[in-house]
Amino acid sequence: MEPRGSHFRLGLYVLGTGALFLLLLGFVLRNSLQGEQQSYFILFRQNVKGMVIGSRVNFQGVPIGVVGDMRFQDGHTLVELRVDPTRASIQDLTRARMDRLLVTGQVTVELEGYGPSGRPLPPGAFIQPKEDPLHALTASLPEVVDRAAVVLDRIDRALQGAERLLGDENQARVAAILADCNRLSTALADEVAPATTAALHDAAAAARALGALSPEGAALLRESTALASSLRGPALAMLANFRSALDDVRGLARQLKLAPDSLLFGVRHPAAPAGGER
Repeated sequence: MEPRGSHFRLGLYVLGTGALFLLLLGFVLRNSLQGEQQSYFILFRQNVKGMVIGSRVNFQGVPIGVVGDMRFQDGHTLVELRVDPTRASIQDLTRARMDRLLVTGQVTVELEGYGPSGRPLPPGAFIQPKEDPLHALTASLPEVVDRAAVVLDRIDRALQGAERLLGDENQARVAAILADCNRLSTALADEVAPATTAALHDAAAAARALGALSPEGAALLRESTALASSLRGPALAMLANFRSALDDVRGLARQLKLAPDSLLFGVRHPAAPAGGER
């Protein structure tokens, strides 16, 4: 009886295990059959090393599908995405980029971009790629290296010039120039300073003398002004008399020009108006 009971328990264990396996398989198949898949395409221009069929596709961190197919086409890599449209809405604003793990090199496709003004992207459409910053850095690395080489060459030439400038010969010349400047400053202090001091003393004495003369000059100016005021009246009268005498002489000369015999015979002819002839 015991061997028969052992076989019975073993059979129940096998049947239970098989049933559980079938249930799990049905659950997986049901999810895979119920999940609707839509295809989208991306044309990557950079190297997609690390991406394989089955790599995950995330929409802003949310898993929505996998990479369904990959092929090389016209110098680029055409990648087909198979995503579940119920998990995310892909719009014309959506952009795709590769996210590469630095340790393992494994690549996932990251979709980003959503907005109220965006329009849903139909299945089979192309999603515009977004350049990977690491790839951009790698692509620009040769140019950066070339520029760095040029900069380093210029720095080397500048250091060589500085080394020549700070050489023993130039240091001796600089020391000689400094010694000459020291001697010149000493000579200026010994010769120019006393003369400058004497000139300043003389200027101060002249200023004091002018200050002492300023009251006398002011008094002289006042006296001259008073004298000019007292002589103004007689001078004006004398000028008026002199003008009257000039007018008489001018009239006599005009009379002699028009009638010269008037002085002998006392005959006076009418004189023409001034500025004309009879």
